[in-house]
Amino acid sequence: MSNDLLEFHAPSVDLKFRVQLLTKDNPDVVEKVLKQLPLQSMLGHVVISGEAIWLPTKIVHLGRTNMVKRSPGAVYLYAPGQTICMTYGNITESALVNKFGEVLESDLPILQRLGQVVWDQTVAQPRKSIVNITIRRAE
Repeated sequence: MSNDLLEFHAPSVDLKFRVQLLTKDNPDVVEKVLKQLPLQSMLGHVVISGEAIWLPTKIVHLGRTNMVKRSPGAVYLYAPGQTICMTYGNITESALVNKFGEVLESDLPILQRLGQVVWDQTVAQPRKSIVNITIRRAE
């Protein structure tokens, strides 16, 4: 089971959560994400479409997709922007997303805390702070 889990870690705010990969539902994207590990990036927060955070990647994907409605805990690849996005609460955007992972239910409160921290540090405050993140296979 842990082979299908990723760990997302934001060390500067000491928050970690785990993501179950949806290998059967979206094998092409999962394969591309795994090839990037360990992936180090920084987090941003959407401004208009609701409660979601994102991180830039170098992933280029033109293959098969798993297009579904957004929901809290969804982890998806936004291919045109080369970003991995995570929904942690309410979303006003209705477009379908290319989901490749799901935050473990027990870790959803951690994702929600991280989402609020990223909002506070990258959007709400007049002085911005970078929130770094590392993605690796869970142990």
